Amino acid sequence: MIEFKLDDLIWMKRTTSQEVHKATGISCATLSNMRTGKNLNVSINTLDLLCKHFNCKVGDIIEYIPD
Repeated sequence: MIEFKLDDLIWMKRTTSQEVHKATGISCATLSNMRTGKNLNVSINTLDLLCKHFNCKVGDIIEYIPD
């Protein structure tokens, strides 16, 4: 199972979804869906933008958890 860790990352960086949206151009709906785990269809471009914004690796945003 793939799990998003975006909510934790936003909290650790002391920012908000709105600030991430403004800095990256990623829609608020996409960010909200990622934070709640509702959207598992995330583009590589979205992950790239988040990695650039947070200066992190993809593994800091998503994680594979064996069933």
